[in-house]
Amino acid sequence: MTLHDHPARERAVVVAALLAVQLFFGLHYLAAKLVLEEIPPRAWAAIRISAAALILLAIARLAGRRLPTARADLRRLAVYALFGVVINQLCFVEGLKRTTPTHSALINTSIPVFALVFAVLAGRERISGRKLLAVAVALAGVLLVIWPFGRTAFSSQTLAGDLLTLVNSISFSLFLVISRDLLVRTDPLAATAVLMGFGALGILAVAWPALLAFDPAPVSAGTWGLAAFVIVFATVLTYVLNYWALARVPSSVVALFIYVQPVIAATLSAVLFGERPAPRVLAGALLIFTGVFLALRR
Repeated sequence: MTLHDHPARERAVVVAALLAVQLFFGLHYLAAKLVLEEIPPRAWAAIRISAAALILLAIARLAGRRLPTARADLRRLAVYALFGVVINQLCFVEGLKRTTPTHSALINTSIPVFALVFAVLAGRERISGRKLLAVAVALAGVLLVIWPFGRTAFSSQTLAGDLLTLVNSISFSLFLVISRDLLVRTDPLAATAVLMGFGALGILAVAWPALLAFDPAPVSAGTWGLAAFVIVFATVLTYVLNYWALARVPSSVVALFIYVQPVIAATLSAVLFGERPAPRVLAGALLIFTGVFLALRR
């Protein structure tokens, strides 16, 4: 079923939900960048995911959702959490600390293409000339965004952050492919709550020293407000809305809305940070968008 197969009112609600998700994600790049100026990356990752896990588990219980209890499913969710939460989130915050919100948002638009690569390797998608072209074009765009040029080629201020963000994208793409079978046959909200719980345990295991060394006293009220926004709106609410939309339209339709994220992030970065993307970044963005479009179109 496509988006156009729904009645006009329901179609409008689905589109509004997906736009809200991308708006929150787009705002998240800027909000998280500001949060990381006062809270160390690993400590922030632990705070964000632990709080989101507790909220999602509470929502699932209050909604009467049955949490996964089979040992095989719990083992799978623990493995999925490693790629979808632990590696993903730690690389994201460490990367964002070292790069710009625009770079981070642009590199993350390659997630659908990397997911396509893993799906083909896993035998869940058939390879075709168009799909190969999509991967090549998107990867060329990512390289154009992250590759340092000129005399400062080996001292680029954003290269380390861009590469960490790329690892974050690859890890999350792998998670999307390997976790789909379980999420299809279980309640998505309940499974996500347990997944986030495992992810919180994994991140705490890595970030515990940073969390113990973190002093919350100097953190401003404004930063805590941004942190609350990221946890409630850019983590919990976006997961709930995404899964609600996924129950009504194909994942390819949901994925297409990722185009909105870098537009929001780049606009806010230009207004608030005075960030002006270099021509090669704009060219890379065009290539990434083209690759994602080729990968997702029927």
